[in-house]
Amino acid sequence: MQRVSKFLRPLAFFLAVVFIAGSPPVRADDVATVKAMLEKAIETKDKAAFDAVLNMAVVTWPGKRSLILKTAQGIQTDWLDATYVAEINISDEAAVEAAAASKSRGIIYYIDPKLWNAQAELGAGSSTGDTEEKALSIGLKFNRKFGKKWEHDLDMGFDFARSSGITKRQRFVTKYEAIWRPWKSVFLLNFTEMELDRFSGYDYRVVENIGVGFDLLDTGRYKFRVEGGPGIRFSQLEDTGFRETEFLGRLSTTFDWKISEYLSLRDKTSVIFATESNTVENDLRLSAKLNSHMTARLSFDTKYDSDPPINTSAWDTSTRVTFVFGF
Repeated sequence: MQRVSKFLRPLAFFLAVVFIAGSPPVRADDVATVKAMLEKAIETKDKAAFDAVLNMAVVTWPGKRSLILKTAQGIQTDWLDATYVAEINISDEAAVEAAAASKSRGIIYYIDPKLWNAQAELGAGSSTGDTEEKALSIGLKFNRKFGKKWEHDLDMGFDFARSSGITKRQRFVTKYEAIWRPWKSVFLLNFTEMELDRFSGYDYRVVENIGVGFDLLDTGRYKFRVEGGPGIRFSQLEDTGFRETEFLGRLSTTFDWKISEYLSLRDKTSVIFATESNTVENDLRLSAKLNSHMTARLSFDTKYDSDPPINTSAWDTSTRVTFVFGF
């Protein structure tokens, strides 16, 4: 019962935050809906309906005007009004000029925090009763794309928890992934992870992995990708100071579901098959967009090690509610 209540408390708090913030009801993605209506008009060869849907869409969602026009162009270029085609061309030219002006800034172009899509994550909680618990989580995330070929992800997180005056969790993890896309749905990657977990039985663990990935699904609303490849892991045992070097194979899957314009779900699973032990990690996140800069997030993290150090558990789980601030 106590374990169930620890699960329900963060969930109840998350739902309360979303309700109080007045999050809009769940609905299908606007652009996906417009695309489906345009495709139906083309299927029935009804250009009048195509024009009516497109004209209504750009008026209804002015903030998505450019995306809607490019979506229509990708479906049926010949049916697109000449003024819309000219607008798309002007928009593309402006984007190219803006990108060139940004690159001309030299080193500032590479370190500009606005272009790295920075996010800061903060969560805290406490409970009293049978056990007294206090928890804190802090995170920083950066994502940067250089054109259509290169993408960089940097994710740093710190978790801390005390129960009845005793520290139960103290973990810092940094993950960095560089992706190169030479083809449309296939990419090459370099993944690096460093973990410092006081209660894992290790002083540190570092994973270095290279591999290949595939975008198996990308509809705008649903995305699913798989990546994997060989690598190496360095570890140092806390009690003895003994250092381990393991060759490994890593397989990772990422599923994104845009439930609505304001609600999204991500599930990421990573499996490492190493010479000394196997590790499985799962990160499930439900995010509710509260406004243009703030998101409430409910996370469930699970980690399993097939051969943990002595006096440590094979399973490690955590549940937390955090607020994410986008810059």
